[in-house]
Amino acid sequence: MSLKDLAFVHLLTELTYYARENQSGTVLPRTLVYVEEKEVAVIPDIVFVKRARSRIIQKNRICGVPDLVVEIVSNPIHSDKLMGEKKDTYARCVYEYWVADPFEKTVRQYVLNEGTYQETEKSRLFPDLHVHLPDR
Repeated sequence: MSLKDLAFVHLLTELTYYARENQSGTVLPRTLVYVEEKEVAVIPDIVFVKRARSRIIQKNRICGVPDLVVEIVSNPIHSDKLMGEKKDTYARCVYEYWVADPFEKTVRQYVLNEGTYQETEKSRLFPDLHVHLPDR
């Protein structure tokens, strides 16, 4: 199993468990996100939608703005894309954005503030969750 796959399974499990325990929303893996008014169509590694907004979850996609998007670095040379181009795309609409880097064993969390992401130590959507990426 690759480092990305290991991080993906770990984060998907942790977020799903937390969301179920707190009845806070739905966590979905690799789902098409389509935000028509922002002209955004992406397939992030993990998506979270608050329970109160679950109506945006359709059969095979999300039609609207998710509350959290998680991207996982698949190769160290691709981290610039996740921290640049994709981060800018998500900043147009997604409230919280995480970049998990299994090579560096880090999860960087960003919260949207006046159209710009600011790095934060604590997620506002998962405040009691302490995310650590597993070792091999």
